[in-house]
This record gives sequence, structure tokens and C-alpha cells, in this order.
Amino acid sequence: MKAAVLRDGRIAMDEVPEPVPAAGQVLACPLVCGICGSDLHARDHASHLCGLLHRAGFRGFMHPARPVVMGHEFCCEIIEPGSSDLPAGARVVALPFLNGPDGVELLGYSNPYYGAFPEQMLLQPEFCLQVPGHVPTDIAALAEPLSVAVHAVAESGAGADAAYAVVGCGPVGLFVIARLRALGLGPVLAVEPNASRRRMAGQLGADLVIAPQADMAEAWWADLGLPLGLSDAMAADPASRKRSRAILFDCVGKPGMLMRIATEAPVGATIVVVGTCMESDAIEPAFLLQKSLRLQFVFAYSPAEFREAFAMICDNPARLSPLITGHGGLASTSDAFDALLAGGDAIKILINADA
Repeated sequence: MKAAVLRDGRIAMDEVPEPVPAAGQVLACPLVCGICGSDLHARDHASHLCGLLHRAGFRGFMHPARPVVMGHEFCCEIIEPGSSDLPAGARVVALPFLNGPDGVELLGYSNPYYGAFPEQMLLQPEFCLQVPGHVPTDIAALAEPLSVAVHAVAESGAGADAAYAVVGCGPVGLFVIARLRALGLGPVLAVEPNASRRRMAGQLGADLVIAPQADMAEAWWADLGLPLGLSDAMAADPASRKRSRAILFDCVGKPGMLMRIATEAPVGATIVVVGTCMESDAIEPAFLLQKSLRLQFVFAYSPAEFREAFAMICDNPARLSPLITGHGGLASTSDAFDALLAGGDAIKILINADA
């Protein structure tokens, strides 16, 4: 069968063996699959990413010298349900994990098991959720990346007493804005240099959307009664506060961002690091200490958070539809990667496995 295969830093169409379900697995046909930032890094810097995951203790992550069929943000159709309760023809989303003989494999970053860029793949039925009829296939495929935002917001300690800033409005930042708004939380400041993504942030519910500009961010926090400076914070009248604390989400993941956000964060703020910086970065601990800042690093999500993300999609499928900015067939997978790396207006491109 055909698949888009990552090999030696290139994604190209190739023929691969059809997968054969083992006991406790189902055979599925990928319908659509999104591309995320980790996919982009895996294509161009596979050794770096794999070395990092292996150092972190993930034994089921791919080996960079071997071919891999990527794709972990998917919606599939069940072909052979086996002994599961899933009917043939059902559309499903699933946590991208499969229990192999050597432990848990992450689909899309596994050498022995395919992700969602072939014509067929294997799924673990207990990780699948059936897609109801009112949810479009394209929107259902957003469950996995939305789960990252659900986890990030949950880990942040978000509540009605906080004000929020989302720094970086690529897909991760936009999903965080959507999640905050779905929970009825705000106000939300969005900071993004790209004009198209600023418009998208406003469309998803950010109260104020700005290009990176320290004085505008400072004015935003000051109006909420959350000063940036230590002396101003000590002198502030608690009664003037519209919110009692600040939560900022770093959805950029570039060197220097942590210190920049720390500089522009109110005293006592929590900085939630969602964007993946793949390089070493320097912070000044004494500065963060003086401002009583808290750093919270978050990664992935739990099965319960995946279910919560999917429930959010089913509740209002139209909410996330603006995020899908393009489609392509399997043969155009490499071109889609290039388009996303180039920046511009592309946000979430979906690959149609049957096109």
C-alpha cells in the first residue's frame, strides 16, 4: 500500500506492507491527519528530537536511522473491528498510542507501527472514541492537538480570578485561547507578530490582540491592577485589582522567550511553557525569584483530557473550524510540511489519506 514515509530527512511516497492486526488491535483507514510542530522538527532534526526523547526515558520513540510513517492528529474509519465493539465503517479518533511487544509505541513516531500517513493503520480499540454524525471529519481530527491545550490550561491552575496572556498564536496558542473561552475564562491577551494569526486569535475570542510590544502589554496588566514592577506591586491597592493573578502561556518555544515573558509578566504570575524550545536557553533565576514568578512546564495530556477535548469538539464543532487553513493528499505531505515551516497564513493543514 502507499504511504508518505520519512527517511533520511525526507518525506516521500513509498510502498509499505499492509498492517496485520494482532489480538486486541483494529484495522483502520486514515481519513485525515494534521501536521504539528513536533512533526516539522522530526523531519528536519530527527536525531536531535529522538535523542532528547530517549534521554527523557521514552523507550518507544522512533530511531532516526530507520524509516517511519508519521501522523498522530487523525480521524480514521474502522475497516476490521476484530473483537472490539467498534462497528466497521465507524469514524473514530484515538489517542495515538499502541501497546506493542516492547511497550507503548507512539503512533507517528514509531518505527514498527504506522502513524496516519498511509492508506491503513492499526489502532488500540480502548483508545478510540467514535465520532458522532454531527461532527465533521476534519474537525474531529483536531481532538489530539486540542488535548495539549486542555492539559496546559488544566495544569496552569486557571480560574475565574485570573487574567491570561497567550504569547505565540500558532496552532498551540490558538487552541489555548479556544480552551480558555470554552471554559468561560478571561480576559485574554494574545501576542503574535503574524497579522493573519492575530486575526485568528481575535476570531477565537482573545479580548486584546497585539504584535509584540512591551508597553501595550504593560498597560493591559496595569489596567487589571497587576503591575509588572516590584515597587508598584507592593504599593498597589488590592481593591483596585480586577483580577488577583496572571497566567501567561509561552506557546513560542524559542531561545530567549522565557526571560522576555518573565520581564513582561506581572509580579506573582505563573508562566506555563507549552511551546517546545529545542535549544538550550538561559534564564536569570534571581530575576524570576524577585518577581515571585512560577514556571510550569507541560507536555502531552492524559486519556481523560483527550476525552475532554473531544467532548469540547462535539459540543461546538464550528468553534475550531477556522483553524483549518488547507488540505492536501498523501503525495503532497512534504509540500505541506514546507508550507508550515515557511510561516505565513498556514495554521493547520490536513492530509487526506485517500486523495
